[in-house]
Amino acid sequence: MNIYYIDIKEFKQTHDKDFLSQYADREFQCEKRFFEYTIGRYLIKNIAQKIYKMDECKIITDNNGKPQFADSDLHFSLSHSKDYALACFDENECGIDIEFIKDRDFGKLSQHYGKIFENAEDFYKFWTLKEASYKQTNEVKDHYTTVFKNKYYLTVTSEKIFDKHIEIIKIQ
Repeated sequence: MNIYYIDIKEFKQTHDKDFLSQYADREFQCEKRFFEYTIGRYLIKNIAQKIYKMDECKIITDNNGKPQFADSDLHFSLSHSKDYALACFDENECGIDIEFIKDRDFGKLSQHYGKIFENAEDFYKFWTLKEASYKQTNEVKDHYTTVFKNKYYLTVTSEKIFDKHIEIIKIQ
């Protein structure tokens, strides 16, 4: 399994709103949400075409609202946080989540979730696994968690046990 990412700030310096409009299949009230959505769609379609050699990359949503390719068994999941949009692709169901590390009240979070979070690592490992698992929609058999760019926690899940050699590849 590989993970591909875009640095959103860099991307916006070379791709304007007009370019990204071709990836918008609905209206947006908020410009921030427009950029998150369209950069994510650009990432998914670009990787599907260039890496997985897909001609048709139409994205639809299943009955649970999860995006998927209309005419392919290739699975993907997308996440974004602050400066990055990331996507994972696999032949099996998968999920991904990335979260920017910031100060939190771990006491309140521990009470809310009924778990003890002594530090950021405890909380973000829990949270990114929870979110990636939710996006996967079926039983998680394996997961991989890492710190990304020293400021983010990243977790990817799969319905199949995978080797832990996961590459994180930057896309321009």
